[in-house]
Amino acid sequence: MAHAHVPMALRFLREYVRASDLGVAAAVLFVCSAARSRLSSRPGEPMLWPVVGIVPTLFAHLAIGDVYDWGAAVLSRCRGTFPYRGTWGGGSSGVITSVPANVEHVLKANFDNYPKGPYYRERFVELLGDGIFNADGDSWRAQRKAASAEMHSARFLQFSAATIQRLVRGRLVPLLETLSERGGDDAVVDLQDVLLRFAFDNICAAAFGVEAGCLADGLSDVLFARAFERATELSLTRFYMPPFIWKPKRLLGVGTERALVEAARCWR
Repeated sequence: MAHAHVPMALRFLREYVRASDLGVAAAVLFVCSAARSRLSSRPGEPMLWPVVGIVPTLFAHLAIGDVYDWGAAVLSRCRGTFPYRGTWGGGSSGVITSVPANVEHVLKANFDNYPKGPYYRERFVELLGDGIFNADGDSWRAQRKAASAEMHSARFLQFSAATIQRLVRGRLVPLLETLSERGGDDAVVDLQDVLLRFAFDNICAAAFGVEAGCLADGLSDVLFARAFERATELSLTRFYMPPFIWKPKRLLGVGTERALVEAARCWR
């Protein structure tokens, strides 16, 4: 008898409920849910929209180009810590913090209590593979032990100091002087881009024993650096894109997932 009520319910919906009614109801539900989320959050926290979470706000600031300034301002307003949530079904939620005590608690004092887990590793596997930044448990401990022994050796410290001095004196300072001469008193330098290039050259010198050439005169486009940055950006899209979207794309090798594989192939 219970199944007999199902056709009756469907007939009632077809006869008395219009699509516009469903649209209005959905809109009212969305507004009420958004208002509830806003009222329950602390002052200064970013808006967590129903269904899509923080994604619209994040996309808006990515489009404007001030996502880092926005993130820093939110952290300042929230005294260094705020929660976030991604799209429904994406499984992305957590806490963003810049409080030194919190960072020390997670990364040093209680590191074993905060494993990356399969959620994180799956999204970064093309970019980081099984390296130390994507490993957990015994694999991470073994890699950390090997890296720590090498990085704290006197030979590595001397190499790092010499590399930094060579980059600063031979690349960074001459580059800034050249840019200043070309622009005169009104010279404008994107210091964030220059320091990012400096950091990338330094890391490549330490990790691979070669300079990537990001600080070359004219700030030329370096394929290796561009591929790494592209692979990082595409990997991050997996954190706000639902798995039922990006996993089929990876299986079929299309769209952003194909671009990620191609970018990772250029630098790995």
